[in-house]
Amino acid sequence: MAQRIYFIVLFISLQQIKTVVSLNTGILLCDAEFCRNFVHETGCSSTSPNCAINNATHTGLRMPSPTMCNCCDFCLPFIGEGEHCSVGGPGLGTTIGRCGHGLSCARETDGNFCRRTQNDYDNRQSKGEVGVLEERPLCDGKGMYASFSCVPTQTCFCQSEEGKRIFGEVLYLGASVKDNMHCGCSRFHEKMKSIRAGVQYPVIGPRCTSDGNFNPIQCIDNICYCVNRITGEIVTGSRRTIDLNEKPITELECYDTQFDLFPQQSVGIPPFNHTTLCLDNIQDRIDLLMESEELGFNVNHASSIPECLPDGTFGRVALSRNRSKICVDERGNPIENYEALSNTAEYDSMDCKCAQTFLLMSSSTERPVCCKNGNFRRIQCRRGLCRCVDSDGRQIGKENADVTRLSCYTENWRTC
Repeated sequence: MAQRIYFIVLFISLQQIKTVVSLNTGILLCDAEFCRNFVHETGCSSTSPNCAINNATHTGLRMPSPTMCNCCDFCLPFIGEGEHCSVGGPGLGTTIGRCGHGLSCARETDGNFCRRTQNDYDNRQSKGEVGVLEERPLCDGKGMYASFSCVPTQTCFCQSEEGKRIFGEVLYLGASVKDNMHCGCSRFHEKMKSIRAGVQYPVIGPRCTSDGNFNPIQCIDNICYCVNRITGEIVTGSRRTIDLNEKPITELECYDTQFDLFPQQSVGIPPFNHTTLCLDNIQDRIDLLMESEELGFNVNHASSIPECLPDGTFGRVALSRNRSKICVDERGNPIENYEALSNTAEYDSMDCKCAQTFLLMSSSTERPVCCKNGNFRRIQCRRGLCRCVDSDGRQIGKENADVTRLSCYTENWRTC
């Protein structure tokens, strides 16, 4: 069967070329004489004075000029805090500077960047209003949110640059998370959503693991490769590439049983597979839709094709036989008895985030309390103190032994 699912692989390479050689004649073009003639005949545009000033308010970076053979001087100015900047984008022209270290370019309507959240945390901490299980937000060098966020004593999960929780969650293990939870694959999928919006059929990206990193094995059609789990780049060498028509993925040097959700696909005789039930379901739907279009039927693609999670599995909220929603694990098995009946508020708001954390913390004695639909209960209690939490389980404000004094308190707080 022809593979019709789109697969996107991005490779970015930045290289500065200092010497230009004519491919037709082999003659060296960029030499001192060429630049002297170029400057004399064409002239150089005036450059920003920031590099020459180089103080607390005016600074920049000297770079090769965007002219033939880089003959002119060029200064890329650093834009200071509060100064006008361009967020870029198609048709918006060329940016003539970049934000200074630790700053990011924000629209006037944007107000939720990481630095502002940090400032709010620091302000509340100085007043003694920070909860014991609150963590100061982590920001990257651009002032955006770091790749993950943690709930102490519970779990850490991947997040977008804007601070939105995305696929990928692991147990909270303190400082070691910083070394292992890069969430590069999960963030890749989050950025791909803008591509999916304009494409008729699903765009399938690289396979992730449950922590948001790249799965060590990536396949394009029947060829599978070993890749770097942090960057997703292909790792070359022996036993790092195989053809599924001849060998299973277990023959790869990078094969790891903990990342293989369907080991039965590597048993028996070739050809072998490295797919998932969800991805197979998508392919079957695409084949059916394309056949319907050829017969002249008007098909609604958006409602006909399911969406798989970045690890290739079905979503964690599933429909039961009686059309209610239930929480399921990566293999589609129900988690406890979390359920929401149709035509209810619990049905519409169901996200199963608490149920997933509850499952991940199966060996802990201090697991979170979930609502009947698997969402986080707004009030969580631990060791005699109660606290308000958001939909991701993160503490909001100071904890209190008297639950009625919490800002999120309601009379039915125990039952959500």
